[in-house]
Amino acid sequence: MTEPHHHEHPLAEEVVEVLVETALEHGDGGDGGAPGAPRSKATKLVTAAGLVLGLLAVGFVGRRLVTDWPRVSDELADAETGWLVAAGAFAILGMTSIGWGWRYVLRTLGAEVPLRRVVPWYFVGELGKYVPGGVWPVLGRGELARRGGVAKGRAFTSVALSLGMLYLAAMFTAAAFLPFALSSGGGFSPWMLFLLALPVGVAVLHHDVLERLVGVVARVTKRQLDVPIPRWNASLGLVARYVPTWIFIGLATYSVARALTPDVGFARMMFATILSWVVGFLAVPVPSGAGIRETVLYAASGTPKDIAIATAVTARIVFVVVDVVGAAICAPLVRRGRPAPADGVSADDGVGG
Repeated sequence: MTEPHHHEHPLAEEVVEVLVETALEHGDGGDGGAPGAPRSKATKLVTAAGLVLGLLAVGFVGRRLVTDWPRVSDELADAETGWLVAAGAFAILGMTSIGWGWRYVLRTLGAEVPLRRVVPWYFVGELGKYVPGGVWPVLGRGELARRGGVAKGRAFTSVALSLGMLYLAAMFTAAAFLPFALSSGGGFSPWMLFLLALPVGVAVLHHDVLERLVGVVARVTKRQLDVPIPRWNASLGLVARYVPTWIFIGLATYSVARALTPDVGFARMMFATILSWVVGFLAVPVPSGAGIRETVLYAASGTPKDIAIATAVTARIVFVVVDVVGAAICAPLVRRGRPAPADGVSADDGVGG
C-alpha cells in the first residue's frame, strides 16, 4: 500500500474527509434523517467518494509503478493468476481481521458492538492512512465509532490501543519467524533492530503504565478521561488476537511472490513482509510506509532485486484495491440510527468535544 512521496496531498485529504463525513451525516447518529428514509443519494455520494479515493490511491501506486516498470514488466507479464487470486483472498482476510480484533478491544473497554457494525467503521475510517500525518485513521475510525454510540473517550482510545496492539502482534509474529528466516540463509539486517521496540511496547501495555499515560493526557487536555484500563493479561490477550492478521498479510505477499517465481523462501518472505509493515508503521510521516516497505522487503527477503520490487509493487496494489473496494462496499452499510446505549456505550463520557 503506498501513496505520494513526502508531501501532503490536499485532494487526498479532501476525498477522505468527504467519504467519512458523508458516512457520518447519513449514518450512525448523524443528521441524515430518520431511520428508514431513502438513502440512495447518500449511498451514491459515499460510493463516489470511495471510488475517487480508490482511483487517487491507485494513481499514486501507478506513479511508482511507472518508475519501476522497466524492471517489473517481464515478471508481471508472466505472473500466475491463481497465486494472485490467492493473494487477494488473503489480503481480504487480513484487512477484515483487523476490524475483528478492534471489536474485542472495544468490548474490553466496555463497548459491546456487533461485528457487522465494526467492520464497516474499520474500512471507511481506515482510508485515512493514505493521507500523510498518521492521525487520520485514528480520527476516522474513532469518529465513526463515536457517532455509532460508543463513548467518545473509549472510541478514540480503542483505535489507538488497537493500532498499538496490532503492531505489537506484528513484532511478535516477525520474531517467531526470525529463527526460521535465519536458518534458511538469511543474514542480519539493520532493519531487524526495529524489533527491539517489542519489549518497550509490551511494557507500555502494563495497566500501571497505561494509567499514568491516561493521567498525563488528562492533565494536558484538562479533561477527565473516563476510560477503563485493561489489565496487562487482557491487553496481551488482545495482542494475540491480531496474530492471524499478520499470517494473512504475510501469506498475501508470499502468494504475490510465488505468482512471479517459484524460488521464494516461505519463512524469509513471511518475516520480511511483516518486518516491512512494522518499519513502515513506525515511519509516521510517510503515508502507509510508502517506499520504506519495499526497501525492507528487498533487504530481508533474500529475493533478487527485480523480484522484490515486483512483489512489493504488486502486493501494494492488491492491498489498495482491497481497502478501496472494502470502503466502497461498507460505507453504505454504516447504518442510520444510533443504537441504544449499553454499559460503556454512550454519546458522551465526560470528554469534551
